[in-house]
Amino acid sequence: MKIAYGTYAMPLMRLETAIPTLAQIGYDGVEICIGSKHLESMPDQIGSRRRKELKQLLKQHCQGVPAFMVLGHILEEDEQAHQDNLELMRQVAQLARDLDVGEAPVIARGIGGKSDLWEEQRDQIVQRFMDYAQLASAEGFIIAGEAHCGAAVDRSKRAIWVIETVDSPSAGLHFDIIHFYLAGEQIEDSVKNLVPITVHTHITDARRYADGQFDLLLLGEGELDSVTYLRAMHKAGWNDFITLEISARVWSKEGYDPVQAASLSYATLDKAFNLADVART
Repeated sequence: MKIAYGTYAMPLMRLETAIPTLAQIGYDGVEICIGSKHLESMPDQIGSRRRKELKQLLKQHCQGVPAFMVLGHILEEDEQAHQDNLELMRQVAQLARDLDVGEAPVIARGIGGKSDLWEEQRDQIVQRFMDYAQLASAEGFIIAGEAHCGAAVDRSKRAIWVIETVDSPSAGLHFDIIHFYLAGEQIEDSVKNLVPITVHTHITDARRYADGQFDLLLLGEGELDSVTYLRAMHKAGWNDFITLEISARVWSKEGYDPVQAASLSYATLDKAFNLADVART
């Protein structure tokens, strides 16, 4: 397995700075965040010259790209907004080709919806997801839908149902263990059930409270047993990137230092790899 870091946690840092910074810390890859509030990250802000420079930077610093994370949600009720979303995904697919990140790049996006509206929203989720999968097949990428606590898909059974119903080799799960943990699932059970449909990962941390509320935190500051998680992922046959994510609940706070956060997160996950006796390949 390898360790990557998402530039979602670096909203004010250009990719030209983030890539060498993360490589110097020790990361094997960078998940590129695409969002209007992330500095010069939208495809129409990355012209041909920048694309060539970024391609060279990734190669120079030996950084893989496990995924492009496009902010927003697959579930969109407004038809025009849905079509606009698909067009953005098409543009990101072209960016992935221009950066030469490999065959069938992964493009991740939240599934969306609300947990208590699952029965009402699940069919439309599948319909929208199928549109993304059809585009992914045509454009040569894989769409990864992210389950999330509080969203319609927030537990293993729902994730499996959605991916199996979409039933496309161009669609899979973006598996962030913390959201299933917050839903009350055991780490080993979630991993065993979800790795077969997983195409991209996230790991972060959280702390739960008696009133049902929780905080999303830097890895190592909460309850998640990352050693157990890594051992379970290894046992389940996952041999790709584990991508660290930092929640906006953390990076939006005053005084947040993106480089320090990336460094601390790397040290914590690297230590967990050693304790789990899981090789970095």
